[in-house]
Amino acid sequence: MSIAESRGSDHGDLADRILDAAQRLMFRTGARKMSLSDVASLAGVSRPTIYRYFASKEDLIDAMGKRVRRRFGVAMDEAMAGVVGVARLEAAIDVVARFVEAQPPGRLLDIEPAFAHDQMAAVLPMLVDGLVAILQRCASEGGLPDGANPRALAGAIARTAMSHYIFPDRDGAAARREIRTAAGVYGRT
Repeated sequence: MSIAESRGSDHGDLADRILDAAQRLMFRTGARKMSLSDVASLAGVSRPTIYRYFASKEDLIDAMGKRVRRRFGVAMDEAMAGVVGVARLEAAIDVVARFVEAQPPGRLLDIEPAFAHDQMAAVLPMLVDGLVAILQRCASEGGLPDGANPRALAGAIARTAMSHYIFPDRDGAAARREIRTAAGVYGRT
C-alpha cells in the first residue's frame, strides 16, 4: 500500500469514526441537540478536525444518511450477485429485513419526531425506486407472478419495513415474516 493509499484509508477511517460518534449522539440526544463539540469529544478528535471532513452539522447529518444508503446499496448488490428469479426477490427481502432489524430502537422518533419523519420521508421513495428496479428484473426472470405490479409490490415491502421501525415488534422475526408476506413470498423465514 502506498503512502497516498494509506492516507486515504486513514482519512476514511477517521471520517467513519466521526460519523459513528455522530450517529450514537443523534440517537441519544437528537439531531438538533447534537453539537459538533460533543461529536468531536466522543470521536476523540478536535472540533477543527471535524471541519476538515464536514463543513457543518448539516453536512455531517447528510453524510450519515449517504453512508447508510451506500451500505444498503452495497448489501443489496452483494445479495443480488449470482441469484435470479424468486431467489433474487428473497435476497432483496432479506437485505431489507436485516436493515430494519439492525436499526436502533425508535428512540429518535421519541426525541425528534419531525426530524425522524423527514428522514423516513426522504428514504421511502429511494427504497421504493431501488426495489422497483430489482422487482422488474425479478419479473423478467420469472420470479414474480404474472401481472404483479413491481411498483405496488415495492411500496408494500418498503412501507411494511418502515412500519416495523416505527412500531417494533417484540418478536424479532416478525419484520422478516411480514415483509416476506407483503412481497408474496411464503415459507421459510
